[in-house]
Amino acid sequence: MSRPSLIALLCILLPLPVFGEVACALEAEQVESVYQDKQFRCEVVAVLDAPATAVQAVLRDYEAYPELDGRILQARVLGRPTPTTALLETKLRACFGPFCRTVRRVEEVVEAPLELSATTDPAKSDVRFGETHTLIEPVDDSRTRIIYRTSIVPGFWVPALGGRRWMLRTMEEATVELFENVEERAQGRGG
Repeated sequence: MSRPSLIALLCILLPLPVFGEVACALEAEQVESVYQDKQFRCEVVAVLDAPATAVQAVLRDYEAYPELDGRILQARVLGRPTPTTALLETKLRACFGPFCRTVRRVEEVVEAPLELSATTDPAKSDVRFGETHTLIEPVDDSRTRIIYRTSIVPGFWVPALGGRRWMLRTMEEATVELFENVEERAQGRGG
């Protein structure tokens, strides 16, 4: 069963107090992660039950990222070189089974209307390479399609046996959970 079908099935089968009505509104059209060319890549395409302007506002509230993703310990804007560029530092907890570490990442985030592109600075990060692109497409006045793609090359060792699978699964699950939380927060903004 594909990941989007599994999410839809869980939303139908699980009682609302367990899964929550808001979390099930997200429609995952595509969730895929691969390890290719020494990069961990993840792509999520999902429709959120919230207006695009509210979704964009939530995604640009960088310092609130720890509230959207439990792995993020801290997020802070280091500076704004231009009105549409933010230097963002995040510290997150990366775990591979029983082994965990705190990972620092500094990115240049370029903001365009309904779009974010982030590029990691490897000299200031525990990541050798990282790019993330998020496209925010209005479906109608109350729904938004997110097209999210990320590629990362950690600057630390990830065990080939089991560790890669763990990282790919974590990327998928964490990204879907992130956008469920974005959707919930955007609904609270009321458009």
